[in-house]
Amino acid sequence: MSNLAFRNFFILPLLLLVLLAADLRGVRAASETGLLQQVEKIQQLYRSQTSFSFDFRQIVRSGRRDRHGTGSSVFYRPGNGKPGIMRWNYTEPDKQIILNDGKQLSVYTEKDKQVLVSSAAELESDITASLFAGSRNLTDDFNVQPAESRFASGIGAAGQDVQIVQLVPKKPHGQIKTVHVWFDNKSMIRKLVMEDHFDTLTELVFNNIKFNELPAGSSKVTEELVRLNLPPGTEIVKQ
Repeated sequence: MSNLAFRNFFILPLLLLVLLAADLRGVRAASETGLLQQVEKIQQLYRSQTSFSFDFRQIVRSGRRDRHGTGSSVFYRPGNGKPGIMRWNYTEPDKQIILNDGKQLSVYTEKDKQVLVSSAAELESDITASLFAGSRNLTDDFNVQPAESRFASGIGAAGQDVQIVQLVPKKPHGQIKTVHVWFDNKSMIRKLVMEDHFDTLTELVFNNIKFNELPAGSSKVTEELVRLNLPPGTEIVKQ
């Protein structure tokens, strides 16, 4: 997958009137009156964690072409007023690291021997930062609506109780049109689907979710998470 595809996902401002079909077992339609409460529960859950990690699968659907990616991610709050850390480690299709250390955003691609560096301020309205890091109140930037029926199929494992909510930007944006969020009965986010104005869909599915496994306030953990271990000859491009 190209650097542009990955970077667009992370800088996009991001996170039922239609009845779900009877054969969609394990999926509950969140009532419209309860949508705001559900979103607030999600935010409260993730804001209360000092760390969490997960594995993910990503699919970018554009026209007839699907681009796949897999990897793992870690979010960490060092505490003591220090900014949170967000790190995504892609293993497929190419090894890539996307790191936000609170000050700068670094995107390292192994095959290109290059790291792109820009200000972390680019992530101020990122949907993943809003959902996972609790950096913003989602309802300030998004209208919370019932899910569209076209996203209601094929979600949730057998026996898994999953709900869906749709987030629509309150102000028109040049890139993102809607975000659909799948979450379980513990308010854990299981899936995100983001759609832009060209009908490109970016889908992320989360598994192996773990909360607070890293020691809180650890300078050693912080140092390990922000270390990129760039090989000699790596080009650093500041944007």
